[in-house]
Parts: sequence; structure tokens; C-alpha cells
Amino acid sequence: MPLMEKPDNREMDLLTDGLPPIPILLTKIPKISGTESLLEDLYAIILAKLPLTSIITFKRVCKQWKSLVESPFCRDLYLSMHQNSYYSSWSFMCRGYETETMAHYGSDNWCLTRSLGSYISSFLAEKFENREGRVVAYTDVGLILIYVVTNQSFYVANPVSRQCVEILPHNHAMERFWILGIVTRTEDEVVLGYKVVLLEKKKNFTSFLIYSSETGSWSLETVSFPFTFIAQEFNNPISLNGKLHWLAHNPEYKDFLVSFDFYPSGDKGSDRCRVTPFPDLDKTTKFKRACTTCQGFLMYINIVSVAEVDKLCVWRLKSEGWQLVSEISTDIVTAGFDYIPLGMNPFDDKLVYFWRGNMEGQDLLSINLHIGEFMVHEELERSSDGRVLSSVGGPREIEYIKETFYSSFVLPRWLHPFPN
Repeated sequence: MPLMEKPDNREMDLLTDGLPPIPILLTKIPKISGTESLLEDLYAIILAKLPLTSIITFKRVCKQWKSLVESPFCRDLYLSMHQNSYYSSWSFMCRGYETETMAHYGSDNWCLTRSLGSYISSFLAEKFENREGRVVAYTDVGLILIYVVTNQSFYVANPVSRQCVEILPHNHAMERFWILGIVTRTEDEVVLGYKVVLLEKKKNFTSFLIYSSETGSWSLETVSFPFTFIAQEFNNPISLNGKLHWLAHNPEYKDFLVSFDFYPSGDKGSDRCRVTPFPDLDKTTKFKRACTTCQGFLMYINIVSVAEVDKLCVWRLKSEGWQLVSEISTDIVTAGFDYIPLGMNPFDDKLVYFWRGNMEGQDLLSINLHIGEFMVHEELERSSDGRVLSSVGGPREIEYIKETFYSSFVLPRWLHPFPN
């Protein structure tokens, strides 16, 4: 069977930038009775040993290769052979400033040689050119939501695989609605569906304008929230497990978390909205309240004054409410701590990251919650196993820093295409 260099395809070159050249078998899978299944199994075993960026290029050889790569057998085989690779590439994205503050990549299922932020930038530049495409939401399953101002269309995309789906705008949607975000329905790490959610707030009710990948159309849903509030913050909702979570304030100016389930199951349809007060409302806190994600849970981080001692506290949102999972006091926390929280490592619940920036420079700090140790990182670090940690950038004006939100963007461990 002849070997040839990969086809001269600009899109492939962008995907494999920095990777060593990999020869591609251009011969289609032969359909010989009794041997076809055996050959497909053999090819799947070979593919499962490669990085996902290389497998993406194999998908484009022919329809049979694409069908094989996207088969459940190939996916399950790949994940079983890489079950110890629980890390995947991820980044903290600075909302509003639209920059990548921290990136973690390399030596995982994808074997990326550059950060997710650089993939997003190159994808936007190539796909939208001067059409003002900007990212308005990030997910933990490799999808971003893009809004183009000039034609008011939305796009759901994976900037690494470069799959992109255009969603035509609803009539007059942007004249009335606020962009809330995107939610996904997944099973075994495969995206089965997604919904783009816009919001309109009236005095006595709230309306959601929802695009569903299952129906391919927009629908309007009016809901009445079982609480009273004076303000809600829609600029950084978190998408997790089919729900959107955002911050709100009640008439007593107390902060609480609003969670709305856009994929309710069974008899939970009548209990889709949940309101959870933050666990430290009776204490003095250092940071404005914001949440992050880790290992499939919503997390809340703050420095709280406990008995006149500052402690770094971390809570996990459970069905019964907030659960305190860590409470530590270290010298760096008690001695004029001037960093702001970025979030938690999405795959490691013992690591919390903080960032500090000014006109002279910037610093990335991590704290190990299990042993209380901290580390100030270099702008670019490479571990012995090939992982790269990069503190790229962010706002440096102190007033802007205080008002900035950060979102985690995470690639999945598999590249199965999302619904068109």
C-alpha cells in the first residue's frame, strides 16, 4: 500500500502547525468480503495511537476514513488507550478584554504546539476577516459561540477542528435580547446537542429566545423566576451540564447564584430554576463574587476573614447547596494579597490560579490547596512530560482588572463532530 505525504491543504496545515509531517494512507479501505471489518479494526488501532490533531487530517482523506474516525468503536478505543491522559488543553480567557490570560497545552490527547487562544485568533481572522466576529461564550466541551455584528448571525465552532455552524438570526432578536450563552447536551464526552440562549428581562417575567440544534430553529419561552431581585449580571454566565449559571442581587443587596436548566429530564421540568445564596454572605470577603468550574462541578473561590484571620476558601455547588471543600491560611494570603482569582484547574481540584498585572508587568500564581504551597510562574514553562504553561496576557489597568471576568475554555478528550 503506497505512502504519500499529506495533501496540500491550507486548512490541514493550520491544524498541524508545528507537528512533524505524518504520511497519510491515501488508499481507501478495500471492500473485500470477510476482511473489511478486520481491516477497519486494524486501522482504528493505528489511528488510536496518534494525537487528535493528526486524526483530524485523516478524516479528510475520504468518506470511509471519516466514517471510521467518527465511529463509536474508534472513539471508545481511543479513550481506552488514553485513559490515563485525564488532562486536555485548556485556557483562561479574559472576558471583555478578549485575550488569553493563561494557557495549558501539549502532551495530552491533542498534542497542541500552541495555545487555544492562538487557535481562536487564527480561526476568527480566517473565517470572518473584517466582519467583526467576536467570541461571546466559551464551554468545557471545545465549543465557542461567536457573534458577528454586521449580519447579526451566530456561529458555533471548535477552533481547533475548525468545524463551524452558522445560525441565522431571529427577526429583531438583537434589538430586544441580551446574549446569555450556549448550553450543551453530552453523553460519554460527545456533544449530542446545543442551545444558543438569548434573554429579555421585563418587570414581571423573563423571556428566553432559544436556538436548538435538534430543531434547527428559534423558539420563545417565557418564565417566571421564583425570587425577587434588583439586578442580574449576564456578562459572564457559566455553561455546565446543560445549565447556565449567573450572578444576581436581591432587594437586600445580597449576592446569589441563579441556575437554569435548559435540558431538564423526567419530572424536573417544573423545577428548572434554582437560586442559591453565596455561603459567605455574613463574612468579609476580598474579591467580587464569581464562579469557576472543576471536574464537572461549579466552584466558588474567595478570601474570607474568619476570626480575624484571612483564609482562602473554596466551595463546590451540590444539590443540597454549597459544600466547603478547602479552607487554608498561608503567608501569601495573609500578607497583603494583591492578586485576583482566575479559577481552578479544570482537571485538578487542588490547584487554584491567580493573576496580577500592572503597567510594569504581570504575574501568574498558583496555590496548592492540599499542602498550602504557592508558586509564582514564569511567562512560559515546560514540564518534563512536555506540558506547556503560559501566562499570556490580560488587562493591566487596576480599575479594569477589578471589573474583569474570566472564563475557562476546555477541549474535550475526543474530537467527535457536534450536530449541524
